[in-house]
Amino acid sequence: MPRSAVLSSLIAVQVLFGFHYLAAKFVLAEMPPRAWAFSRIAAAAVLLWTFCLATRRPIPKDPKIWGLLALFSIFGVGINQVCFVEGLSRTTPTHSSLINTTIPVSTLAFAVLLGRERIRLRNVLAMLVALAGVLLVIRPWAVSMPSRIQTGDLLTLVNATSFSFFLVISKRLMMRIDALAGTAILLTFGALVIGILGVPPLLTVEIATLSVSFWWLAAFIVLLPTAAAYVINYWALGKVDSSLVAFFIFLQPAIAASLSWVLLGERPAAVMFAGAALIFLGVGLSGRAVKVPAKDLLPGTR
Repeated sequence: MPRSAVLSSLIAVQVLFGFHYLAAKFVLAEMPPRAWAFSRIAAAAVLLWTFCLATRRPIPKDPKIWGLLALFSIFGVGINQVCFVEGLSRTTPTHSSLINTTIPVSTLAFAVLLGRERIRLRNVLAMLVALAGVLLVIRPWAVSMPSRIQTGDLLTLVNATSFSFFLVISKRLMMRIDALAGTAILLTFGALVIGILGVPPLLTVEIATLSVSFWWLAAFIVLLPTAAAYVINYWALGKVDSSLVAFFIFLQPAIAASLSWVLLGERPAAVMFAGAALIFLGVGLSGRAVKVPAKDLLPGTR
């Protein structure tokens, strides 16, 4: 397979994720965050199960594996998705996409804390630099920063941190099972977790009042940035090193910020550019130290 085709697929995935921030922002204007989180994950689970059964992917039969996947879904889907939509409904697509680029660094931090990676000076420096960048983006000390946006940024940070923790604790299991089948199971349990919070507000939504654009954007999010992006990512991860895949996350904030600038009139503060530079530097310093196997990199965080 030509390397250019693999790189093109990786770029396509990140473009989909970049568009997702803005699309989700419009969707959340018409549907409560937790109701949308449940709808998205449940629909994606149905699509992935359909794909797995149609392609005869090997489904785990060990009850212990299903139990572990149920536990992992709390962090990798439940907390992750609820905090993402609750955060994005309050903050801007630019802030959200920038904060999510810290996932490789926070993954490294958990790997070190849990004894999966050895601590090195370069690792510590990467974490501190990325943290400084996040603080510049969130700016909890800024009086002029609306409290709603600060709350949204903090929820987004919880979303990214929860998913990073999931990547580390699920590493060994995900190496043993088919990644697509494992993700279908994760999303199923995740839908059950989110459903506790998401079904009640979903029942209050007046479906007839939802706009045509809502349905188009909802279909786009479920089919492309959720289900299709995972399939594309999975294919690409079988061709190149996982660290190369992680590098392409830099495209997300560039795309999200550009779209927000043009369509929402968002004008990022000058200090946020400094914060973005520090976040990118921190991720760059972490480099190849983040040894997340291909089967651990699941694109359902955004």
